Amino acid sequence: MNKNEDINLNLLDEKGVYEAFNVEGNEAEALTDSYFELYQLLGAENMLKLYKHFHGDKIDCPMKLYRAEYIADLAKQTTERRQRANIARAAGYSLKFIESVLQKRKKEDEEDKDEE
Repeated sequence: MNKNEDINLNLLDEKGVYEAFNVEGNEAEALTDSYFELYQLLGAENMLKLYKHFHGDKIDCPMKLYRAEYIADLAKQTTERRQRANIARAAGYSLKFIESVLQKRKKEDEEDKDEE
């Protein structure tokens, strides 16, 4: 940042501050470790978007990307056990767990029918 510049930093958005602080090319020195890692993974623009949206929050990234119910619905579409196992495994679940989700849903559906 040029000492002679008269910039009101309070009026700048995240990208404007990034530019005013001359961070480009100096990310390793300028950014905190967490944001530097995000910068390396996502680039400056996406890192700044995450900062704007989530700064101050703790972000929890679950081990599973997909909901078990969604995977169970996909697995239910095939009757072949090996194919069901492949679907479950690709999503990070065991076939046994996905089948338990299907059984639970089937039991709940039967209970709902009995109540009618």
